[in-house]
Amino acid sequence: MTAALTADYRNPRLAAHMTGQPLTAWSQTFADERGKGLVGKGRLVWKAHVTSVTPATSPNRVEVADCLDDTHWLKYKADGSLADDVPGGRSRSASAITLQANGKWVVTEQITGAEGTC
Repeated sequence: MTAALTADYRNPRLAAHMTGQPLTAWSQTFADERGKGLVGKGRLVWKAHVTSVTPATSPNRVEVADCLDDTHWLKYKADGSLADDVPGGRSRSASAITLQANGKWVVTEQITGAEGTC
């Protein structure tokens, strides 16, 4: 959410929390929005739950599922004026979070369904 407030696709917090496909996808999303002069504002609601932990004895991968609710998230122009007053909705989301060699847990896979998928 922090990166979306400025559409800063180079925000180092992105790479601190994700890698691979999720990092590429979110960086591209924010770069596209910045190119259009847009930022996101509002409130996102998560209710994520763990669906898998592997291996059970010494986990290095956790999978989570969610129904992301962005009904209170809108697009604004960089000057603060509203760009789009159509609220989002609820979308199925699933992520894999993997323990890296440096001891940090990062999102390594992420899928988000279309609006209305949950």
